[in-house]
Amino acid sequence: MLGKNVAKVITIRVPEEVSEADVVRWIAEGLSRRLIKKFVLKYLEEGINTDLERALREFEETRSEVWRSLEEEYKKEKLL
Repeated sequence: MLGKNVAKVITIRVPEEVSEADVVRWIAEGLSRRLIKKFVLKYLEEGINTDLERALREFEETRSEVWRSLEEEYKKEKLL
């Protein structure tokens, strides 16, 4: 995930009322959406599960795994 890519440092200007935590959260949300899209495309290629309860459970498990993974990466990168 993040560890495989070379880090990029950018400078942005935000209004005074925007906290650093807000910016970090926005970046995390954007990265998570990107990863979720990859997972969705992967599962669509494999076929759609018609057991909706099971599909929802699997989605929630996958989302939890992704967030755990992102949190670990962000801590390594000192973003959290």
